[in-house]
Amino acid sequence: MSFVVGIAGWGLVYILAVEQKASAKQTIQYNSNRALEFLTDEIRLGRKIDSDAVVALDEAPDFTLPSGAKPIVVFQVPDVPQRIIYYTRPIEEGEVWEGPDVIERWGPRFNEEGQYDETEINNPENWEASILIDSIDNTAHTPSCETGWQASNTDSTEGFNACVNPDEKLVKLNLATTTSNKTWREDVDYQVENMAFAKSNIVQGFTEDTPVFTLNNKQLILAQSANVKFEVLGGAITCGAGGVNIPVTTYLYKDETKQTWDTSSPLTLPNQPAGTTFDVKSVKDENKEFCSKKDLAVSSTDSDNPRVRVLVNGDPVPDVTPFDNQTTIDVFLWDYIEDGKISLAENQAIYLFELGSNDDTGSATFDLQDNVVLTTVDKTD
Repeated sequence: MSFVVGIAGWGLVYILAVEQKASAKQTIQYNSNRALEFLTDEIRLGRKIDSDAVVALDEAPDFTLPSGAKPIVVFQVPDVPQRIIYYTRPIEEGEVWEGPDVIERWGPRFNEEGQYDETEINNPENWEASILIDSIDNTAHTPSCETGWQASNTDSTEGFNACVNPDEKLVKLNLATTTSNKTWREDVDYQVENMAFAKSNIVQGFTEDTPVFTLNNKQLILAQSANVKFEVLGGAITCGAGGVNIPVTTYLYKDETKQTWDTSSPLTLPNQPAGTTFDVKSVKDENKEFCSKKDLAVSSTDSDNPRVRVLVNGDPVPDVTPFDNQTTIDVFLWDYIEDGKISLAENQAIYLFELGSNDDTGSATFDLQDNVVLTTVDKTD
């Protein structure tokens, strides 16, 4: 009886340990993802992310770095007088947090609306540090920065580190968390990465600048009165491998009305009122003279169509191979690519069209460079 009871007791302990470990894994994943989501959202308010977090501490004279702490993400937000700082530090004896490290944030508090508290934003001497997440791993996790990017703290290879791009607008965040229990055979570890972009669109008073345009699916809508320019950057499509070049016609629709446009030069439409909508349409072999008497039309009104994409600043360049060694997307976008990302002004967007294949994105002919169109929207004075 003692033997049977002992086996049953051991089985119960084992089941409880497995359930506890599974629950801990779920918790640590949830906390890690939410922490990076919070940090990413705040970085979006920023003007720039400092590539050297240690040097940037000089821009926050009211901040004192705790003993053993390491600054990781330091960024500037418009109309906020000092830098906002995220750093790691080891937990101290008697703290309720789980170690070995925690991530703390120093900056103005948020109010109930999720905006900076107006009562203290201009009083950094009153800002207090608060813990974002605990259970940060303190073992080596060397950041893998892309060519030209810089580790924000070269002395930090622990569970939280970051890489900043050369123009200090993009940051790659790396987070590693861990938790343990005496009854588990091994620790529960979790690693997650995220990319954040400093958009710089918050001003004093905590209201967003009205963007000059918005994209509703793939339709461009003016948010305020603006001068709008469209221009064709190029394109390449042939009738099969080694075949003749196929002409492509580009149309512009303003409020669903076709505009007259000689696409050999840019089309500028001045003083367009807020609320005006624009759509771009590409038509292959419109006169059916070149390729099997077939044409194919793709429009930005086709919101679910993978054969048209609209890219804005910070979007990744589509990783597609051009058909039959045709000109790559990179060539048409040469002036608008930086570190593998689309580099545009906030008032620009690029349309990519695929006219040589159907909706099969895995097809050898699907290369998204059959027609490339740039739009620039400048608000009127």
